[in-house]
Amino acid sequence: MAIEDLIQEIKSNAKAEVESIIKKANEEAEEIIKKAEKEANEEAEEIIKKAEKEAKTTKGRILAMARRNANKYIIEAKEKLINECIEEIKKELKKLPSRQYKKFIEKILKEAIKEMKDGYILASRKEDEEIAKKMGIEVKGKIDAIGGVIIKSKDGSKEINSTFDALLERRRDEIRIKIAEKLWKQ
Repeated sequence: MAIEDLIQEIKSNAKAEVESIIKKANEEAEEIIKKAEKEANEEAEEIIKKAEKEAKTTKGRILAMARRNANKYIIEAKEKLINECIEEIKKELKKLPSRQYKKFIEKILKEAIKEMKDGYILASRKEDEEIAKKMGIEVKGKIDAIGGVIIKSKDGSKEINSTFDALLERRRDEIRIKIAEKLWKQ
């Protein structure tokens, strides 16, 4: 065998070995890439699942907060409307026709006389004074009210506040319920 044949054989073997090493390296690289892609995809799926779960939780929290805020706003609006209705009631009571108002005061004073034999009133309107005097009840002053009277015993131990404001306040919850029922049954 000649040297050239030997060199040729060494080159051929080296080339075959290099090709084998390259082929093996490519296969290993491909294997590593596939494994890395698989791991990356799995990790990406985990991240997506976690993000979706967090998004769902955040969405639920935001919706719950929005519902609470909406309910609070609705309650405040209803409360405002109820208070406006109560103010309207006060305006109407202030404009109550004289005949109806006098009947109301007479009734209150008759009930007060049964409870307190000796007493006097603090009047809010001129009609109160007239009715009280006709019934023989002493008038000892004026009060600032839209209507009604305050009846006091002479010794100061008893007081009946029958002003419209006081009567409305005592029945405020009942009035509020009735207003709400009428407003929201529609």
